[in-house]
This record gives sequence, C-alpha cells and structure tokens, in this order.
Amino acid sequence: GVISTTRADLDRENQSTYEIIIKAKDAPGSSGDSSTATVIITLTDINDNFPVFKHSSFHFKVPENISVGGEVGRVKVEDVDEPQHRNTKYSFVRGDYRDTFEIVANPFTNEGIIRPKKPLDFEKVAEYRFDIEATDPTVDLRYFKSGGSRSISTVTIEVTDVDEPPVFTKLPYEFKVRENDPEIRTLGSVWAHDPDAAKRKIRFIRRRASPNGDYIRVSDTGIIQLPKPLDREFSSSYNITVAAQEILEDGRLSDRESHAQVHVIVTDENDNAPELVYPEEPRVCENAAPGKVIIRISATDKDEISPRGFFKYSLATEDSNFSLIENYDNTANITVKYGQFNRELAKIHYLPVIISDNGDPELSSTNTLVISVCKCNEKGNFTFCEERAKQVGVSIQALVAIFICIFTIIVFFAVITLLILLRKRHKKDLSSLGRNVAEIHEQLVTYDEEGGGEMDTTSYDVSVLNSVRKNGIKPEAVPSPYAQVQKPPGKITSGAGEMEMMIEVKKDEADNDRDLLPYDTLHIYGYEGAESIAESLSSLESGSSDSDIDYDFLNDWGPRFKMLAELYGSEPNEDFVY
Repeated sequence: GVISTTRADLDRENQSTYEIIIKAKDAPGSSGDSSTATVIITLTDINDNFPVFKHSSFHFKVPENISVGGEVGRVKVEDVDEPQHRNTKYSFVRGDYRDTFEIVANPFTNEGIIRPKKPLDFEKVAEYRFDIEATDPTVDLRYFKSGGSRSISTVTIEVTDVDEPPVFTKLPYEFKVRENDPEIRTLGSVWAHDPDAAKRKIRFIRRRASPNGDYIRVSDTGIIQLPKPLDREFSSSYNITVAAQEILEDGRLSDRESHAQVHVIVTDENDNAPELVYPEEPRVCENAAPGKVIIRISATDKDEISPRGFFKYSLATEDSNFSLIENYDNTANITVKYGQFNRELAKIHYLPVIISDNGDPELSSTNTLVISVCKCNEKGNFTFCEERAKQVGVSIQALVAIFICIFTIIVFFAVITLLILLRKRHKKDLSSLGRNVAEIHEQLVTYDEEGGGEMDTTSYDVSVLNSVRKNGIKPEAVPSPYAQVQKPPGKITSGAGEMEMMIEVKKDEADNDRDLLPYDTLHIYGYEGAESIAESLSSLESGSSDSDIDYDFLNDWGPRFKMLAELYGSEPNEDFVY
C-alpha cells in the first residue's frame, strides 16, 4: 500500500492537493470481497518563486514640504509562494537619488514603502525618476523552474510646489558689543529669502527677548539695533527671537513665518568699583594686645576679575589704633596697632578702608568699618558691648516714588476741587441767566422790611420810591402812625433820591458780584435813613463818648422812647422802677 509519485515536477502553485481512491481486495480476480478509501495528498510550499512587480512603472505626487521619513507611496509585487516564504527586498537599480529616498518592505503586505531621507525642494528638483528592483534572496534555486530572479520597475516622483516660509541664510546669529558704548547703535543684520519662485520681499519682526525689555530692536529690513548702551552687570548676554514673514502682493503679511535666534554677548569694561563685604560686626577688646586680628575683610566686584592681580586694600588714615595687613588672596586682616583702647573716649571707631581693583582704568572705593570696643574677661571673651544703632534709611528710588505718589494725590484732589467749584459757579451762572431783569426788579420793589424803630419807616416804602423813579415826580407824604417830630433843618436831606440811588447801587453790586448773598437778603445794606434827628445809632460811627451826647430829646419822642429817655437822660428819675 505504498503511494509514490509518478513525476518529479509537482508544483503547488499549479495544484496544491491531490485526491486518490484506493480499492483493497482479499482475493485475486473477481472473487473475494473488496472496499475503497479516499486519500487526499496536500503539497507543502517551498520558496521557489521570485516576486514580480504588478506594474512596470509607478507614478507618485508629493508636496515639497513633506517631512523626512514621511510616506511618498507604495510599490506592490506579486509572490505566489505562501506568506511565510515571501521575503522581498527592494533596491535602486538606476538613478542618482539613493541619498534622497529609501524603500522599506512592509513585512505584512510585502509592499515597498518609499520615504524621503532629506527635505525636498521644488525649486531645485521638481521630478525624480529611477528604477527599482524587487528580489527574494531566500529563494531555493534548486527548485526554481523558469523566469528571472529579479523584477524591475520604473518609479516617477513628481514634487509639487507649496508656499514655504522664508529661509534664513545663517543660524544662529551672534554679535559682540562692548558695554556702555554710546557710539554703537547697529550690531549687524539678519537675512532671509523666499525659497519659492515668487521671491517675495521679507519683513522681520522681533518675537521674544531675554531678558524681557526694549534692549535690542529689529528693523523691518533685519537690522539689529541698540536703542541705548547695554550694561553687562545687568545681563552679560541678550537673546532675541526674530521672525521672518513674506509680504504678499496685497501688502499683507503671510501667516507662514520662520524664526532665527540672535545672541548678543556684552563684553566687560571696568566701570564698577569694588565693594566691601560685611560678614559680621567687628568687635575688639578694650585691652587687646598689639597685632591682635580683629576681622578678616574681603571685597566683591560686579565687573570681571582683573587678570592683573587681586584687590588692593589700604587704610585711608594711619592716625588710628588699627593696621591693615593684606593676605594676597583678595582678603586682608584688620589688626590692633598699639593696643589698649579707652572706652571712656570712644566706644565705637569708624575705620575707612580703601579697596582698589587693579583694573583698566583702576577704580577704588572707600568703605567704613564700624568697630565696637567691648569689655572682655581675662580669657579675652566679650562680656559687654554697646548695641549699635541700626541705620534705617530709605533709598533714593523709594523717596522719588513716594514723592511722585504724594504729588499725584495732591494734583488729583486739586483737580477734583477745581471741578466742583467750576460746577457750582456754572450752576450759579445758569441760575442768574435764567432770571430776567423784570423778575429781579419785582423782587426788589415788593420787599417790605421796615427799620428798627426810627420814625422814618415810611421811607422804606420801596414801591413809592419806585414810582418816583419811574414818573420823576415827588410822591405825596404818607401819614405816619407815629408822632411827627420837628427835625433841625440841617439834618433834612432828599431821602427819596438818596434811597433810590442807594438801592440802585446795591442792585448793581448784586448783579455783578457773585460772592454776595442771594437777592432776597438785600435788606442788610445797613441804611438808616436821613430823616432821623438821632442820626445813626451805631457806635461804630460815633466819634464821641456817651457823656458828650445829650439824650434829653428822647423825652420828646413819645411814650415809646420813655424808657430810653429815663436811662440816658441827664437827670434820671429816681422813682423809675425797672
């Protein structure tokens, strides 16, 4: 029952299975019993076929701004072997673009994926054309029947143009400038161009700055400018980000931009004097021996350390009980010169120390050390020192800020006050303008304020006076409810005309003077009339004392003045009862 092949060229790709019916008999000839069985034979696959491109050429379109490693397209091959025997390898056959593209096989689909290895540029190369080969190095050549061992296809890649951002010619930009140099205003320039065929003009804009501030400017044409000298002590380097944008045909700026970093390095110049470092408060015993080290001082400098040497220390005066010894390591020791301090004469000494920096030019500063003389025990330990008064001060900048705030507040309140006054005056002007002359005249002529007891109260009938003023005739005398008194001839004056003139004057004053009281208080003009034989009763206008005036005439004025007559009369009535 051995089943064997009858030919050696079985091909799974042509027929992968065979079905055979086998008959078994238990006796020869036609006698005996028999039965049949079906046998299915399946051919296993071996890698005996090479891959073949499905097309003789492939064409792809790709924009020029495709990223490196992005997918341009896929080429497809056909391999009749089973998937586990498909190991296609792709390679370039003809063309000089192996450094521009690569082809990588997909292990699942056996496709060749084309990817760019560097940026594409439509303006430089608009089309790529090359031949590629597909092969399988794992094919068992013993069973290879016919056909080629490799397949070749032509690939064409068309690059399309896109609007690209400007391209800077140099990255990054670096400039050096000397600090505090007023003559340097331009450091250089940045440059970018439009890589597209349109070749548009470029405008440059400053985007970011570190440190933040208006220290470095960029013109529209890319010129790097300094509005003011730079200070290295504030910052030793300044960085800005410059953006380049294309100017479109209508004058607008393109929304695509590229960036460049600009570094400005500030070189140092010796423009700061060294300063003393105060690590602690120096103290010395009143019985300190000569040569005793009181404190070690050091200095700092905002400028770079001079390569010519260390700081130099010296005392501003030698007439003290202190000496200075340099250590030649940027420090110095303050020691006792003669010894034995007298606390009764001075408990605190102020020692000026001069520090030089050996720079070019050499700068120096004078710093004051405040040394306290203290009581000490036998071991030299401090037992008692006076507390130094702490200096509490305000910087000049703070004083200026406070002054500006106070001045601003004062100006603010002054403006508010002025506006309030102007508003009140404006309201008063509107009120006065709203009153016509007739209204004012009516208020004056209907005013009826009589005097304080004089017999000439009829003179205050303003309506009568007003009619006199209008008609020019003398009014008839109005009967007085009081007894008439004969007055001396010299005392009589034209009361009506005088009153008329006085009222007109007061009216003019009220019209022209804004500070007078309202119109309904014109009765305070203080006119006492000209018909009173007593004249003015005001003591302010009296030029004589009470003893020089004869008040007997009060007896003639009637019962209303009886009390005054008895009070001021020359012979008072002793029987008068108050």
